[in-house]
Amino acid sequence: MSKILSFDVSSVSTGWAFLFGGKLQEFGVIQPQKAFRLQEKLCWFKGEVNSLLRIYEPDYILVEEVYLKNVKTLKVLMQFIGVINLECFQEASEEPLFLSPQTVRSMFGLKNKEEVFEFIKKKYKVKFKNIKFEDGNDMSDAVLQALYWQNVLEEKPDE
Repeated sequence: MSKILSFDVSSVSTGWAFLFGGKLQEFGVIQPQKAFRLQEKLCWFKGEVNSLLRIYEPDYILVEEVYLKNVKTLKVLMQFIGVINLECFQEASEEPLFLSPQTVRSMFGLKNKEEVFEFIKKKYKVKFKNIKFEDGNDMSDAVLQALYWQNVLEEKPDE
């Protein structure tokens, strides 16, 4: 039974999800204080990622690939992804897997964040009952990414 920890990285609100044996166990958001400077956000983020890695001891760590929105945003996102990469190496001796959001969405026939959110909300009616798109789209992206990887694992022949 695989343990999958998935991240949809953002400097404002990083969604995460944990699947165990194909079932959604936990999900949440890593949200540093807006008043923090970038370095404070990165330090705080490091601690949060470290805690998740220690708690869940995942077999697979997934990170959504970034795509060029603008150079300034890309530079900041890459610093947060660098923190995850280092924590994976130091805490879990693992290398995260980087997944394209387009590849993940296409497996489920979804086109955008809104469709992803609605799909996850329907699939997990109870867990996502009181969550609105504005608050939950980062989490729903992380959940979909974990579901995608679970499907990939199930399709692999036993080695």
